[in-house]
Amino acid sequence: MHGHGYLNALQRAKSTVYGPEREKIGTLGNIFMDASTGDADFVTVRLGLFGTEELLVSLRGAVFTDGHLQLRYTQEAIRHAPRVDPNSQLRRSEKALLDRYYAAMDPDTGD
Repeated sequence: MHGHGYLNALQRAKSTVYGPEREKIGTLGNIFMDASTGDADFVTVRLGLFGTEELLVSLRGAVFTDGHLQLRYTQEAIRHAPRVDPNSQLRRSEKALLDRYYAAMDPDTGD
């Protein structure tokens, strides 16, 4: 998880979101914060030509490059993530489901 400085950077970020190889994935949507810590831990990314598909993505391993958010997950991985309503509060069960999904693809976990 990332602290408040990271949240401020997210709020100032340019809208384009990139993947691990600097490929354009989509545009930045909402920021989801952990209720217990106040840290940003997920964002939504709008995919598709007109941003019609909005999916939640873990911020684990994300960095800022030239003011843009760069994620460690590919667009394909994001498209296969569990579907969670991006316009509602993230429930614990949904967060746990997303955490498991993204952790399974994380090269740093050894999974």
